[in-house]
Amino acid sequence: MMSKSRAFRGLFLVFLLSFLNLAGILLTVTALGGLGDWSRWQFMGLFGIVEAASGLSNIIVPNIWHLPVTEFGTRTKARFAASVILLPHWGGAARTLAGLILAGIAGWQEGLGVVTMALAPLILLMAFIMVGVSAVVARAGVARPDLDVVQAVIRWRRKETELPPLSVSASVLQFILGIITIPAVKLLPPDVLYQPELGPSPEAFFVVAAFAALVAPAVIVVWGRRIRWHAAPEQQREAAKNA
Repeated sequence: MMSKSRAFRGLFLVFLLSFLNLAGILLTVTALGGLGDWSRWQFMGLFGIVEAASGLSNIIVPNIWHLPVTEFGTRTKARFAASVILLPHWGGAARTLAGLILAGIAGWQEGLGVVTMALAPLILLMAFIMVGVSAVVARAGVARPDLDVVQAVIRWRRKETELPPLSVSASVLQFILGIITIPAVKLLPPDVLYQPELGPSPEAFFVVAAFAALVAPAVIVVWGRRIRWHAAPEQQREAAKNA
């Protein structure tokens, strides 16, 4: 019962954090010159769609981001194995729900139409791209874990506490994905997402679909023979602790 309560609190905090992130991003955009041609409701819709896709990808991408740490801290080579990659982190589902709610509010304000139905495959494609890009970046970290993995040690009152190791490349990627809506509103017009009802333009959908089509071959090329169905027992155990 206690574990279920903690799990619920954790999901609620992830859900709440999405709304706090929206407020922080809005303040940042305002400080950088404002939203330009985008209205606040339109920006909320954009943020919600990106947040929904990020949350969906975050169900599994923490396992990918952890691969350089596995390469650095275990005696086995990190494999891009389905048995490891597909271990779920359900906090991402709460983030997806928050994003869908934000997009729904924006749609209620800006209008909904037939084109709105294209948001479902758009979010799936965006999540797929985030997973693929994470895999490509993680491969670079696996190639040089000595340069990519860092671990801090805190000394206080003659005691040392080792913080969990982390991948620098994964941290940078997470930061970029977290602020990607800022350059988006600076570089893109609102009609990529509003026709004027909420929904992607055909051109925007095609670009996202084309990029998604390139991601899968890129992952296969960079991981090559390290792609497996099942990871080695040591990697599997290490991944289960991180899940």
